[in-house]
Amino acid sequence: QILTFCEKFTEENFKKTPDFKGVFSLNQANQQIDEKIKAEEINIQNIEAFIKKYTNRIDLIELDKTTKKELLLDHCWTQRTVFRTFGKINLVHSGSKPNHLGKIQEILQNPSNHILSIEELSGQYQNLYERDLKEITIGVDTKDYFQIRRLENKLNQLLHEVIVGKEDVDIAELIEKLNSRTWVEQGVKLLQPTDRICPFCQKETIDQNLREQFEKYFDEAYKEKISEIKELKEEYSQKSEKFADNIKELQKSFNPNNIVSDLFQSLISLFDDNLEIITYKIKHSNEKKTILSLNTQKSNLSSIIKQIKQNNELYKDLDTSKQTLIEDIWNYMAENCSQEIQEYESKKIKYSRIFFMCNSRKNIYETKITTARQNIETLRSQTVNTKDAVDNINIILKNAGFEGFEIAEKDTLNNISRYFLKRPNITNINPVFESLSEGEKNFISFLYFYQLCLGTDDLKNNSSKKKIIVIDDPVSSLDSQALFIVSTLILSLIQRKGQNPSSDKKLLKNTNIAQVIILTHNIYFYKEVSFDRRPICTDFWHYKISKLNNRTSVTGSYNKTVSDDYSLMWQTLKEIKAALPNNSSLNIMISNSMRRIIESYVSFLGYGNQSWDALSSEDEDNSSYYIKCAFISTINDESHKTSALDSVYYQKIIHEQPQILFDVFASIFKIIGKEHYEMMME
Repeated sequence: QILTFCEKFTEENFKKTPDFKGVFSLNQANQQIDEKIKAEEINIQNIEAFIKKYTNRIDLIELDKTTKKELLLDHCWTQRTVFRTFGKINLVHSGSKPNHLGKIQEILQNPSNHILSIEELSGQYQNLYERDLKEITIGVDTKDYFQIRRLENKLNQLLHEVIVGKEDVDIAELIEKLNSRTWVEQGVKLLQPTDRICPFCQKETIDQNLREQFEKYFDEAYKEKISEIKELKEEYSQKSEKFADNIKELQKSFNPNNIVSDLFQSLISLFDDNLEIITYKIKHSNEKKTILSLNTQKSNLSSIIKQIKQNNELYKDLDTSKQTLIEDIWNYMAENCSQEIQEYESKKIKYSRIFFMCNSRKNIYETKITTARQNIETLRSQTVNTKDAVDNINIILKNAGFEGFEIAEKDTLNNISRYFLKRPNITNINPVFESLSEGEKNFISFLYFYQLCLGTDDLKNNSSKKKIIVIDDPVSSLDSQALFIVSTLILSLIQRKGQNPSSDKKLLKNTNIAQVIILTHNIYFYKEVSFDRRPICTDFWHYKISKLNNRTSVTGSYNKTVSDDYSLMWQTLKEIKAALPNNSSLNIMISNSMRRIIESYVSFLGYGNQSWDALSSEDEDNSSYYIKCAFISTINDESHKTSALDSVYYQKIIHEQPQILFDVFASIFKIIGKEHYEMMME
């Protein structure tokens, strides 16, 4: 197992939480698990949004379905109001609209083919409940009816016939011309056998010849037809009177809505009119006439006969008739509700399809939520316990006298502990936590890395593996106290089994660590972990890596303890001075090293922070003052590429005579630190 401490390790294992300032979690695995859990939680939220959408759709459909059902119930229930005047009828289901609808739906399963009108139902109700129902023993005499009809046919044949006397009689032409047949016929009847004088002219014109002509004109055939009409009239009068009396008698016991009395009046009028027509025909036999047939009252007669029959049937089985009326009322209401019920049933089918689709989608999404929650629980079970590591870190801080903070647990989220820096004399941690500095973050990250190196976690799959530890610049942004702790912990990791020069000296005391690689830019840290008494390696060499003219060179080969940066700069000057004048290409290094040495020295003595501060105690009247000013300008220009102060004294001296730089450098140190110069240059 390779464990590497670097900037990436800090980024991956030290996780600041966005919700609380200064709160963090540890371990890369926990962070990855936390991110996966959050992704699953977002997935659950998205899925719940879909479920809510389908739930809302179901609710809307349920609301619409309920509304349509209420409208249907109201529509069906209002059909009862049509029969509000049927006060003596109990339609049952009167207290429940759903029961009322259920009754109608039951009827529509086997609907009636014959639906009575509201008028018919009202008549039935009046007959069965409002009228004193009794049996009608008198009926329409159909025998008389058909006899009258036969008489009508015979009469109409004769009435339609033109009846005249014998035409070959002398007086016939005159009678026909005067159209006085009836007058003559009546006059003949008035003549007495002995009468000879005409009632008009008062002369004896009525003789035997005239009498004989009258008798021939009104012969037996004529008389027979007139006689037949008279006989039929008499029979018709008797039959019609009898038939009218039958209807008159019927109206005494049966006359609903005056239908019988109205018929009686119509019959009397019809019979009287017909008798007048027949009488007129007898008097005017040569005119065609027609009487009105009793058949014109057939429908009224049939209706009365039918109602009498119904009445008697009702009377015969009153209870059954009442029940039949109730069934007819329900059939009437069912017929008026059938279309609305069919429309509602069609909508119910659509509702069911939508419900099925929405519930199916909901079930799919709910299954996904269940899977996501199971994934979350599985992920939570895979988290790494960092509590032991944090406890050990706090012990290290306490034992090292580090009092700036300790790590405390704030809470646990998704089975992952979240921490904050508990600082001295601060008790309130909510709701704002003090922010972490970059150095503190790096320091905590390294302390946690140290625990991983020791194996203080519960990652079982790594428990049996040896470790290669790579530490890259662990003291970035650390103060001296933290740097000391880091150095000490690294030394404990690379501690040897023994100090004697034997084979054990090369073995690490921690047998789980196979190799340690340390990379750093910090000389102090390097010295801390590699000085003589506690060396990193049993065999080591030091090299100097230089880069000139964009070319890298490795020089030196020594196994002494490395000095600090300041000593190395003096060492560089000595090496360059020894190489003069053979290598003038080192002039740029001369300027840079001299400038840094002067700045470090005057800063240490308190003169200032710049190389110019080395001339602060120089006498400006001294002739060497300007030479030294030119020197300062030169080394600054060569080091920083700034303009020289005085080009009169600066004649590219470093390119031609670099020794002059060493001379002036020595002259300046004679003023600010002669003994120090001699010590460093040996």
